[in-house]
Amino acid sequence: MKFIKKISLLPWKWKLTLGLSFSIFFTYSIFSFFEFHTVSSWLLNQEETDMKEAMEQVVQQLSLQENDFSDQELEANVSLLEKLNNNNQLIRVLNEDGHAIFSDMNGDFPIIEPNEIYNDEQFHYVSIGEQNSLVYSKELQMPTFNGRVEIIRSLQSLDQVREHLRFAMSMFAIAALIISGLIGYFISYLLLRPVNSITKTMKKIKSSGFKERMPEYPQKDEIADLTIIFNEMMDVIEQSFQQQKQFIEDASHELRTPVSVLEGHLSMLNRWGKNNQDILEESLQASTEEVTRLKKLIISLLDLSRLEQNRVESDLTPERVKWLLEHTIQDFRMLHQNFSFQLTLDSLHLYKVSEQHLQQIATILLDNAVKYSFHEKNIFLHTYETDHHFVLEISDQGIGIPKEDMDKVFDRFYRVDKARSREQGGTGLGLAIAKKIVELYKGKIEIKSKVGQGTKVIVRFPI
Repeated sequence: MKFIKKISLLPWKWKLTLGLSFSIFFTYSIFSFFEFHTVSSWLLNQEETDMKEAMEQVVQQLSLQENDFSDQELEANVSLLEKLNNNNQLIRVLNEDGHAIFSDMNGDFPIIEPNEIYNDEQFHYVSIGEQNSLVYSKELQMPTFNGRVEIIRSLQSLDQVREHLRFAMSMFAIAALIISGLIGYFISYLLLRPVNSITKTMKKIKSSGFKERMPEYPQKDEIADLTIIFNEMMDVIEQSFQQQKQFIEDASHELRTPVSVLEGHLSMLNRWGKNNQDILEESLQASTEEVTRLKKLIISLLDLSRLEQNRVESDLTPERVKWLLEHTIQDFRMLHQNFSFQLTLDSLHLYKVSEQHLQQIATILLDNAVKYSFHEKNIFLHTYETDHHFVLEISDQGIGIPKEDMDKVFDRFYRVDKARSREQGGTGLGLAIAKKIVELYKGKIEIKSKVGQGTKVIVRFPI
């Protein structure tokens, strides 16, 4: 367990190197083990086959003799065995008592005693001293003689072949271990090179900001996908960081103005406004307006913060959609009696959207339409259904939006007409809040506008 714990603490480069080396070495060892035993079994089978063939020849040649194994025929029989004998092999003929009548030994190796005879026709592996031998015997029946023929073959050559094979495989195993280690180190280097590049890039990002990116790899593999995802993630983080930075700067600027105004009026009251009724009323009125503007700004910022959380869903019904939009239009008619509001509801099929969010979107868009309509004070709200989307369309005949401002209107604190919108109490957060709400429900919001002709805001929710 301690060894495994120490391995787990190593860097991934060495983990991969050791893992690949062990895998290759283990595979080679298993292959070598089975190969060694396969070759050894094949060599032993060859020895057994050769001994069977030699035994058949000896028994066949001796069985052809009609006379007894007399002393006169002994020399001829020994010559016969010499012809049939192989290297490192003993052939002998034993009588019923187990005594050797004649024999021939080709080679120098220890043998078993004649009385240690095997009466079955099976192969026996025996160890004589430090050498291994293979013993095989067969019954010999003649008209005037009954006994056995025994062949003892030294396995010294086979043992030497085994030793050479074992030594060669050991050397190959050591070489395989070294080569597999080098290959494992090289493969781990290739595999971890993108990771090291990511690490270096992260260090650069830590020291110099979010401008650094991973180099793109031409290979279309998992590492290339990782670098692409990393770069895309860094783009999102950089964009989010810039937005947060811009948001803080804009919020500081927006908050500084009402705070400065309040500070100025309070200082003026503190100096000489206590006894001057006109200055007192003017300062109190201006301070009240700035506090109101500051309150709206804080509420808008809180709305944006809440929208970062999960959306709140509710099952809207056509009746509730109709009531919400009609009620919102009615409120605006009461607040802005010099405006004309036209409501056309061709579709009410909007589901899975919070009632509060729907009313908030309609209020923001109608409020903007009123603010930027100075001459033609006609506001139109239209709902309809197309391509499995519920569409809310609010249009006006106001001043319109210049082309260069179209891409910025959804930015936080951005105002097309900064002077007039500030005079009217605008915070520049309305469209940013509306866009955030729409995106929470996988919807889309777009603006079509021409300067001097009016603006149309189109909101689409998937049904």
